[in-house]
Amino acid sequence: MKYIFRLSIYICLLLSVIFLPAAADYAVYTTDREPLSGQMEGIPENAGVVTIYVASVITEKNLQLPSDRGITELIIVPADGMGSISLPEVERICANGVPLVIGQGISMENASIYGGACVSETESDLASSDLTIEGSVGFVFGGGLATDGGHSGVTETSVTLTKTGLVYFEIFGGGHAYGSGSSASAENTTLKISGTSDYVLGGGFAEEGALAECGSTFITTEEGSSVPVALFTGGSASGAGSLSEVESAKALVAGNANWAFSGDFAFGGGKTILNLASRLEILPSGSTEIAYMGSFSSDEGSDALVNTAELMVCGEASRIVQDSQTADNGKALTQVKALFSCEQGEKAP
Repeated sequence: MKYIFRLSIYICLLLSVIFLPAAADYAVYTTDREPLSGQMEGIPENAGVVTIYVASVITEKNLQLPSDRGITELIIVPADGMGSISLPEVERICANGVPLVIGQGISMENASIYGGACVSETESDLASSDLTIEGSVGFVFGGGLATDGGHSGVTETSVTLTKTGLVYFEIFGGGHAYGSGSSASAENTTLKISGTSDYVLGGGFAEEGALAECGSTFITTEEGSSVPVALFTGGSASGAGSLSEVESAKALVAGNANWAFSGDFAFGGGKTILNLASRLEILPSGSTEIAYMGSFSSDEGSDALVNTAELMVCGEASRIVQDSQTADNGKALTQVKALFSCEQGEKAP
């Protein structure tokens, strides 16, 4: 009798596991009648992959992805028959840690895309973020946005810009902090660039007295990719009292980067610090107009400090500058410079 009772319990437990509700894919079609934010509120729990088919112009400036619906991935693409669609009204999308894909054919030229949470006065710390850009957007941040003394942190960020992807201005591996007392952090950032972005930075961005922190940053640019203006292994700071601080940074360039820095970008009175080593490698298929062993500091009051800048050029570099770059009375210092030969990865004589 005891055996039969135990067997029945075992069977019930087994059946309960087998018939647990699986994540179900869910589709949303934009309409002129209902705001997209309202439609997203209707996404059920355990939603799985959610696809938003854009069939009409989205007029909302700011969109927040729901993080409590079991979304394993959210994809934004044009509806069937739409081809490509421009969404100039969208200024911000906050993914809140939900893996997000901006699909091919979607153009948000004025939008900033954040992988983490967008907070004001409050705090948020997420385990991970994952952004994939197949269409075109204005700015991309692997981390979150913090304003008005808030804090937005993400432990692991991942940003992929595919061959069809275009970022009109800047793509950051870390987060964005704005205003005194605000901070954004990321422990590890990863950027994979196959498309085109004017600027690529491995770290975060601090503005107007804020703090952006990153542990390690890692950038790879694939063959055929393009960075028309500048690539920085670290982060950026702008405005008096702003600080971008990165522990270590690395970039492997297999595409083309006009200017490539093994360091940070300080301007408008901001300060950047790269505490340990920053390594830039121009791979055999890669090319750059100028490779700098250090950071770029522009404008009065701006200051950039790099502990150790490492450079190895196996591809093409029209010019190598074994120091940081300054303009308009900015200050910059590279304390230790190490130039490596391509063949063995050893330090050059």
